[in-house]
Amino acid sequence: MTLDSFYHNLHLVKRYSAHTVSAYKSDLNQFDSYLKSSYEIENAEEVTQAVIRSWLASMVDSGHSHRSINRKLSAIKAYFNFLIRESKLQSNPAVRIVSLKVPKRLPVSASKAEMQRVLCPESNTSPIAFDLRRDLLILELFYSTGIRLSELINLKLSDINRSAMTIKVTGKRNKQRIIPVTIELLHIIDEYLKERENVAEAGTPEIIVTDKGKKAYSVFIYRRVTHYLGEAGVRGRKSPHILRHTFATHMLNEGADLNAIKELLGHASLAATQVYTHVSVEKLKSIYKLAHPRA
Repeated sequence: MTLDSFYHNLHLVKRYSAHTVSAYKSDLNQFDSYLKSSYEIENAEEVTQAVIRSWLASMVDSGHSHRSINRKLSAIKAYFNFLIRESKLQSNPAVRIVSLKVPKRLPVSASKAEMQRVLCPESNTSPIAFDLRRDLLILELFYSTGIRLSELINLKLSDINRSAMTIKVTGKRNKQRIIPVTIELLHIIDEYLKERENVAEAGTPEIIVTDKGKKAYSVFIYRRVTHYLGEAGVRGRKSPHILRHTFATHMLNEGADLNAIKELLGHASLAATQVYTHVSVEKLKSIYKLAHPRA
């Protein structure tokens, strides 16, 4: 199958992120390899619904999660729809294939006590070294604003508005939103920026930089965050996204309006935010079972 034009369309026309395009490439390359090895199929016109079903079945047998399989199916459907629009195919052989049922997975968040430990890492140096100030800012930004990993990486010096006490965040599809910040967070930013001047490469607009002064990247941030989550004894899965979940969960538990949380998180619809109400309900259930004499 010729896939380059499809990837070109995703990147330049649909303006998907490099990460999303990479995921499409991985999924479709796996499908292409399966077609060649199992059916000796080279052209998209030869692909049938039965062939696609057999690939999905092989992944189920191999232990792939339903969520992962559904993502790959979505990539296939998108590719064939692209070929139809380009008049290279008459119909989509995957159109009638229904996605597999995925069990609802509630977001995991850290407790307040765990976040207290995360945000107060021990320092063996005095004065505080650049890397610790940067790492503390990373943790505070995630927990205080609920921004995504990609949004933190691309946060620029010009996005900080000290007089309004806000930051401007550029989210998915380049949609921008304004998030209020505290005096404490602005202080942490300012203390970090004093050290950043001696490290960052000249002309680097992004706030967060590596030890070598270059723009931070996903793996770098992921490693820093998981390190501190582990040091603080946070249980379960560890990632920057856990801090986003924690931000939303703690806001909701303290009585914040669901629509306000939706705007802060940059969700396109309220349905995506409502998952956090389920987290709170589960917390109430556990408290009830422990406290009520008839539970």
